Amino acid sequence: MDLTPYQLNEYLFDAFPATAKAGYRCTDLGEGWAEAHWTYDASALRPGGYIPGPTMFTLADLALWFAIFTKIGIEGMAVTTDMTMHFLRPAMGGNLVGRAELTKVGRRLAHGKIDLWIDGDAERLVAFGSGAYAIPA
Repeated sequence: MDLTPYQLNEYLFDAFPATAKAGYRCTDLGEGWAEAHWTYDASALRPGGYIPGPTMFTLADLALWFAIFTKIGIEGMAVTTDMTMHFLRPAMGGNLVGRAELTKVGRRLAHGKIDLWIDGDAERLVAFGSGAYAIPA
């Protein structure tokens, strides 16, 4: 599938304008993987300056959704069936990056893994997860 981040962002911003306003976007992708960013917003932080878990979860979910589109095309009704997150350390001080890689794509389900880190420090994960999406018939 020859998709570009621009095409995915155009779809995302049209279908889910609140997500775009919250600072989420696709930044890179290739066959079976995608990278997404959340733009740092001090007004959206938890006390202590931490990026909230729901923000991290949303980024992971979007990155996996984008990765699935590289295999099946843009399909809005591909929906999350399962997602597990493991939070490793506080996420603080910068834009959040999520990279999803597909591990299996079947006829009805796609599975993948997601790593999250603060931009500029990819070796120091703040969270990782795995998830599955139902693929429409």
